[in-house]
Amino acid sequence: MISLSKIKGSVLLLTASLVWGSTFVPQKIAMDFWSPLQFTSFRFLIGGIILLLFVNIKEINVSNKLHFIIYSSLSGLILGLAALFQQIGIVSTSATNAGFFTGLYVLMVPLIGIFLLKIPHWSIWPCVVICFFGSILLGTSEGSIFSLDLNTGDIWVIISALFWAMHLHIASCSVKRFPILIFSIFQFILCGAFLFLYGISFQKNLMFNFQIVNSHAIFTLLYCSLGSVCIGFTLQMFGQRLVSPTPAALIMSSEAVFAAIFGWFILSEVLNFKGLIGATLILLGILLVQILPKLKIN
Repeated sequence: MISLSKIKGSVLLLTASLVWGSTFVPQKIAMDFWSPLQFTSFRFLIGGIILLLFVNIKEINVSNKLHFIIYSSLSGLILGLAALFQQIGIVSTSATNAGFFTGLYVLMVPLIGIFLLKIPHWSIWPCVVICFFGSILLGTSEGSIFSLDLNTGDIWVIISALFWAMHLHIASCSVKRFPILIFSIFQFILCGAFLFLYGISFQKNLMFNFQIVNSHAIFTLLYCSLGSVCIGFTLQMFGQRLVSPTPAALIMSSEAVFAAIFGWFILSEVLNFKGLIGATLILLGILLVQILPKLKIN
């Protein structure tokens, strides 16, 4: 039987994916008001500070402070690169495609795991193939499966997928070593701080340009800070304590499905029959990755 802890972890990760899928739309809309660097740095700083308000700083107790600083700094840096490259890509691609191409990290996680001497269960690979094929159908729903037309935005999001995969491995290791909420807060604030420092060093005029910022801009920023950062990434941290990296990546690949749903509902990015089949295959892969490891197959 599937353990209760893994079911709980899977539910947490699936909920995080739902939240992330819903934020692709405001991330897309936000680019009418913010630069990618502005938006990404501010949303992580705001998200981290909001979570910090719920913690008694005097009660923070980390056993190995040096390791904590190293892990949280590395995690914050990788997270910053992943989120920034994704946001740059969203400028010139659709919310639906951004969700699909971000989901490619599901292929990269087990490959990185091999280099870390973490050989996944054999059932992971057919599930990866199912999710990947489903992602292709979902991402090419407007054209031929053999004519994937990549634009600059798509390429940026694909690059971000590599950093998302790296971050998932770092997070998976970190949540077993440190208090989850404290680690999450530090990585979010460091993520935002790294990007902000880069901005004021190399793009100072852009970082402090608020000429077109209005109530809609503030809403998109706060929605992504509260939703994506405070809720989504924190749920990911708690979920990854209970689920190993590769199955976690497969579960979280469902954000592509949710991104497509919200893209259709809000931005009228309609999926055809092929796209719907792709979404179904992704969900099938997520289901199988939870069931197949429990089957006794000689």
